[in-house]
Amino acid sequence: MSGRWWSQPFAPEGSAAAEGIVKQLGRPALDPLTVLVREAAQNSWDARLPDGVVEFGVDVRVLGEDVDAWREVLLPGPTSDSSVHLDKVLRPEAVVLVVSDRNTVGLGGPLRAGERARDDETPDFVQFLRNVGEPSDHEFGGGTYGFGKGIFYRLSRIGAILVDTNTAAGGPACRRLMGAALGHSWYLGDRRFTGRHWWGRVAADNVPDPILAEQADSVAKYLGLPGFADGRTGTDVVVLAADLGSTGSESYPRERTPAEAAIFIASSILWNLWPKMIPDERGRYMRFVVGVDGSRVTVPEPDSFDELAPFVEAMHDVRAGKGVSYARTVPPRNAGSFALALGAADSGNTRLMIGAAKPFDGPSHHVARMRVAELVVDYLPGPLHPDTRLSYGGVFKASEDADALFASAEPPTHDDWIAKGLSGSARGVVLGVRTFIQKQLDEKLGFGAQAGGSGGQGLGELSALLAGVVPGPVALGHDIDGSSGPSSFSGGRGAGPMTGGGSSGGSSPRRGGKPRLTGAPSLQIHQGHPYLVALVTVPADSRARIVAADVEVVVEGGGRESEPPLGAAVPQVMQWQSVAGNVVVQGRSIRVPAGEESDWYVYATHVPDAVVRFRVSQVTSDAG
Repeated sequence: MSGRWWSQPFAPEGSAAAEGIVKQLGRPALDPLTVLVREAAQNSWDARLPDGVVEFGVDVRVLGEDVDAWREVLLPGPTSDSSVHLDKVLRPEAVVLVVSDRNTVGLGGPLRAGERARDDETPDFVQFLRNVGEPSDHEFGGGTYGFGKGIFYRLSRIGAILVDTNTAAGGPACRRLMGAALGHSWYLGDRRFTGRHWWGRVAADNVPDPILAEQADSVAKYLGLPGFADGRTGTDVVVLAADLGSTGSESYPRERTPAEAAIFIASSILWNLWPKMIPDERGRYMRFVVGVDGSRVTVPEPDSFDELAPFVEAMHDVRAGKGVSYARTVPPRNAGSFALALGAADSGNTRLMIGAAKPFDGPSHHVARMRVAELVVDYLPGPLHPDTRLSYGGVFKASEDADALFASAEPPTHDDWIAKGLSGSARGVVLGVRTFIQKQLDEKLGFGAQAGGSGGQGLGELSALLAGVVPGPVALGHDIDGSSGPSSFSGGRGAGPMTGGGSSGGSSPRRGGKPRLTGAPSLQIHQGHPYLVALVTVPADSRARIVAADVEVVVEGGGRESEPPLGAAVPQVMQWQSVAGNVVVQGRSIRVPAGEESDWYVYATHVPDAVVRFRVSQVTSDAG
């Protein structure tokens, strides 16, 4: 193979040492694999084509029998004085991470850092492989100065990567293959070298250039890289001798296996990139695939996980303009938008893919903060929901006017908004957003001053949401003895468990008997809104009947609350629905026709911090 390694000497006027470039990433609190996912996907989204789905994948590969090809292509490596020990790490057990995107523009632009890009191109190639610290060329992009690319080198045990890209520019230079490594600065005699190395074709002027066109394709095939045989554009970044990190307990850590790393990567994608999986107003989104040794699996939709569903619902509200504006009296007048949705508390049966990289413990009580690019910056914790059966997820998205201000508050890994060191509008916006979010949480969760009325949606709107919805077979757990509910409320509204009331009867059908509650009411979540549902059995009868349901707050001692506190929410029955879902009647009563025994769901509004009781009764019947 015709490529070889080239080491960069210090220029007389000065150069950037390799150690400094890696240190610019800092020491992130996040797991390095999570940082990789965040930074790589951010680059891919910024490089998206105008139309189509951005496909992003990570493949964890063990070299195995392919190691001979890799050694033939990449050895001899740079001098051992620079600590890039390729010969030692290119072994059959070595792992490489192949990070790929498609339907992106690829790394185009000039091949040399000193050349000027044309008006119709951006210098992506030199920004990624040669230069350090250039500002982003992408309006409302996720990145700022490109320091995050250092994670590719940091994940390599020897600080080495290989990049294969197919650009949208066309021509023989559209396919480019080049390696790069960051080691330590070193001396050859009296001459000092930066510790930066490149693998490729060394030109006559002693400058390393990428291998191009058919030769690049041949080398990529020889190494078993994905390639671009289908003609699509994009980039593959290969992390050589990847460090997959550790798992297990703090006392007994062990290295992750390739399969464990793949699960953790998929989980990191879900928690950090779920907004990119939801098509925007122009139908643009990202599709994610994770694999081990070429066996690949598509990452499921985020709303298929109970833990992420409230965040997805809140995101839809923000995009639809239904969020609360972060309004200011000085520019930017609108710095962002906030929305909140409810979900069920953790069931204890968390799936491995969502749990592996979960960024917090316990049920969600967090707000996902993001800029215009809709890449999650962090999860800001709020107070726990006052009802232990519920969780919540919120979204705060910066406005276009404030996006640059929030960007200026981000560290190289884009995982926080830090006001320290800022001044003027940027400092005011970043400091104020925490206060704004906390105020919204207090108001929506009832921690702030209570407003009059229930503070919730009207019954008509909730009934519309519930139309045609049949509760699932598994409720959130309410035994009739109330083991899942609070036993008492000190100074609160009510006492004892949420219970059924009224007629209770046995389980066998009774012709001409009274309607009865079956089992205990349950708490359901639909489209981010909680509601109570009870199952009512109406016995067989030759006459039509009018059956009514009521719901009430239970006070200390088991009595009914007759006068709720000022401004407190009052539970109300919204509708009846047949178990089959084909009959829906709004209001507290329903006319049940003559016939066999039938089962019905009764829906009522949810009242936080209260114990409620359903009652059901037969109001009247028609003569047979």
